Amino acid sequence: MTKFTRWLPVVALLPLAACATAPKPAPMPQPPSLTETDITFLDKAARSNDFIIAAAKLADTQARDPHVKTFAARLVTDHTASQDRLKAIADQHGTTLPDDLDTDEEHVLDSLKAEKGRAFDRDFTALQIAGHDNATQLFQAEATNGTDPALKAYATDMQADIQSHLDMAKALGQHRHHHRLHH
Repeated sequence: MTKFTRWLPVVALLPLAACATAPKPAPMPQPPSLTETDITFLDKAARSNDFIIAAAKLADTQARDPHVKTFAARLVTDHTASQDRLKAIADQHGTTLPDDLDTDEEHVLDSLKAEKGRAFDRDFTALQIAGHDNATQLFQAEATNGTDPALKAYATDMQADIQSHLDMAKALGQHRHHHRLHH
């Protein structure tokens, strides 16, 4: 009897397994397991993409400066493509991307949602400078120290996009600053 109860939890975890009569297809060869460094990068990069996309989508209705709106649309396109590539790598390893943001990021998004016009433009631009600055370090570290070839290639390839977004955000910040001085 004790033997039976010990196996109960295992049986409970395998619903439908007994019903599957069709032979299972041969599993795809799994790449080597991700290291702690790679998993941490995967999580942080996914959250970074999600956060930037969520913030950029707000610009569509809340930004005043057309340049900010154009920049935000570019961010949505590029970071969605980046997230899709990251998801494909996660799928290969049989893992999933986090679908939630950090608490701090949630708070920042809530603050942004409450802003409109010039205040939104100013804070959104500052946020993207800080966010892409952090991403630069994150992606450089993975490109140097990561062990998974697909993740290393992803981190290396994305650095050009991140730098380009950072330059655009800084240019926007300067443009807004000069604009203020002349008014």
